[in-house]
Amino acid sequence: MGRKLILSIVLCFPFVGFSAELNPNKADTSVKVNEYSQFTRKGKWMGGGTLSLEFRNTSDKDQLIRYVDESKDYDFSIRADGARAFTDKNFAGMAFLYGQSKKSGFFVNSDGQAYTEDFFGTRYSFTPFLKNLTPVDKDGRFNIITQIEFLNQIDQSITQTIVDEDLTRKRSMKYTGLLGIRPGISIFMLGNVAFETTLNVAGVKYSYEKVTSTDMPDTVTENASINFRIDILQLNIGVFVYF
Repeated sequence: MGRKLILSIVLCFPFVGFSAELNPNKADTSVKVNEYSQFTRKGKWMGGGTLSLEFRNTSDKDQLIRYVDESKDYDFSIRADGARAFTDKNFAGMAFLYGQSKKSGFFVNSDGQAYTEDFFGTRYSFTPFLKNLTPVDKDGRFNIITQIEFLNQIDQSITQTIVDEDLTRKRSMKYTGLLGIRPGISIFMLGNVAFETTLNVAGVKYSYEKVTSTDMPDTVTENASINFRIDILQLNIGVFVYF
């Protein structure tokens, strides 16, 4: 019997207050019809961020090559974006992300041998990007997003496995570079606050990974690929303030 719990939370903190600080005499942040395009004109700024958190508990589950007696996983990441319009509706900016993952569990392999496995990893990335907002209505409230990104990410992890009191550690360092495009939709909901949803980046990807294991020679893996397939099931949701 398997029990699985997944809790997914996305919190967005659009740095509310920027507009009020720059315009101290303006108390009403409401926007009249046909004025939404003013927030995407040359010289305007945008900022926002997202926090995602996921938990997963699994027990009594057969995974073909091993049996999961008990397993606990969690993963979270926080991302902050900022950009400035260099022309009307075109922004240049930078995104920063920090993430952390942890897994631990008790398993039985196909030979009936019991073992424990623990994993801990962190990831950092900085992503320069160009973002275009193309309005689809005369008011400028609804916009199609076309975002070109150059992702630079570093993943570090360590995996510890104990089998019959024998300890094995595996350390991994991975660099990933990705030049791709992220499409999406932006909707101004409350004055200069916009709700955005985008799909994952598709494009040209390169990765380099070095793995060091106990009593084993180091291994290096390089991989390059081109993939322009968009996965509509993986959405990125956020809220951004334009000021």
